Amino acid sequence: MKYLYIAVAALLLACASEEQPVEITLFNGEDLSGWHLYNEEKTPSIWSVEDGLLTCDPSNDGAFGDLVTDLTYEGDYIFQCSWRVDSAGNSGIFFHVLETQSLAAPWMSGVEYQILDHSDTTNHNYGDPTRMSGALYGFQELPDSLIYHQGDWNRTEVHMKGGVITYFLNGVQTAQMDLNGEPWKAAVAASRFQEYDAFGKPRNGRIGLQAWKGRVQFKDITLRR
Repeated sequence: MKYLYIAVAALLLACASEEQPVEITLFNGEDLSGWHLYNEEKTPSIWSVEDGLLTCDPSNDGAFGDLVTDLTYEGDYIFQCSWRVDSAGNSGIFFHVLETQSLAAPWMSGVEYQILDHSDTTNHNYGDPTRMSGALYGFQELPDSLIYHQGDWNRTEVHMKGGVITYFLNGVQTAQMDLNGEPWKAAVAASRFQEYDAFGKPRNGRIGLQAWKGRVQFKDITLRR
């Protein structure tokens, strides 16, 4: 009987170990290993590492474009990162990006987590509650409880579970959408993204960081699954 207890305990311990989440570091703080310019894998770009921070600076030499992970990700996971955007900056994070020459940019397939300088009143997104930081870009209005740190670090968390994507900004939930549901399909069909057949449909894809306007920096980029 003693050996039976030991065997059961060992089995329970093994199961518990298997259920522990695994955290993957997507950015090593030293170089761009694990990332490349969308559709231009070996092209030098405006993305670099400055003082351990993943930096997009349009004033840098190199090609202008979005950065994507070398690997694709599917299933359930939790993505986390911290970001800081300079004055007049505009960026974003894409999920389930389909990289193909037939699509010129990640936003044509991947859904976007918006990043924006909230002090830039001249930006075309300014004041639109579906296009400010933390928004599921173009689709859902942000809550009144939104917390945004102007000119400082902000923390993003994105949960992907069973086809449902949930956004958080500085601990506050800012969006949630079932990407397999009819409301999502209807929303896309009524949006400017309807002309892109792949938009919002892939369930396996790359994670992308947008170069749109101004300087933006990222750190502590991880994926837990």
